Amino acid sequence: MDRRQRFYLWLSLTFGAVLAAASLGTRAQVAADELLPLSEAFRLEVSRPQAEQLRVRWIIAEGYYLYRHRFRFEAAPVKIRDGFTLPPGIVKQDPFFGETQIYRHSVEFQLPLDGSAASLDRISLRVVSQGCADVGICFPPEARIVELAVGETAVPEAADPFAPVAAEKPADSLLPPAPNQTRPSPTASSP
Repeated sequence: MDRRQRFYLWLSLTFGAVLAAASLGTRAQVAADELLPLSEAFRLEVSRPQAEQLRVRWIIAEGYYLYRHRFRFEAAPVKIRDGFTLPPGIVKQDPFFGETQIYRHSVEFQLPLDGSAASLDRISLRVVSQGCADVGICFPPEARIVELAVGETAVPEAADPFAPVAAEKPADSLLPPAPNQTRPSPTASSP
């Protein structure tokens, strides 16, 4: 093969590689552009079938998954009972977290509340979760806050973790004060 033929062979291979890479990049970009909103990709439903129990259920869209180890739950003004564990997930070798467990399609479980929940009409639940799309896009941790009475079911939308739970209750009221810190008391505004 002479020098000229080698050059054309090299040029053809290089051009083919560039086209292949561009094609793959375009497919990944199209898929990323078609990502579902978080509330559709990870649909959360919370119910309070009994005074001392919450039922939490995620319906996970095809092509998406939730990390098992990234769930966090806080209830107010009650506590979630100690000893609660999440159901096992599917083992996944993750590029960020190593070997971890994930949930696909759906996951459902009960959150047991302490005995003081029986005397409360309404309780608040703050749920933090994190998930990814199979196209390689992972979302930041997301917080959702819901307030429930016994017998109610709610489908909370995604919320800022520091957004108010209700007009009278800021979201930080779901968290206990840090040691040696008191909560500021609400003050009336001046006219």
